[in-house]
Amino acid sequence: MEKLTAAAAKKNLENIVKSVTEENKVYQIKSGNNSAVLISGKEYESLQETVELLSVPGFRESLQRSLQQIKNNETYSLDEVLGDID
Repeated sequence: MEKLTAAAAKKNLENIVKSVTEENKVYQIKSGNNSAVLISGKEYESLQETVELLSVPGFRESLQRSLQQIKNNETYSLDEVLGDID
């Protein structure tokens, strides 16, 4: 995370926004005792979705169990799941 003063961010805002959206950079912008983090809208939405999913009771445990099943090769092929659907 790159750190900037508010004055430096203001001076170069257009380029900063471009690097956030195109290069996925993250900036911490400080103004006196306050600070804020600048991330892309896409990254913010992704973080919000992750928070929502992890707040679903049992989701994290289910995900961990699924990842362990994949690791142990305890999965089914698409043909096994769908069968003969012709």
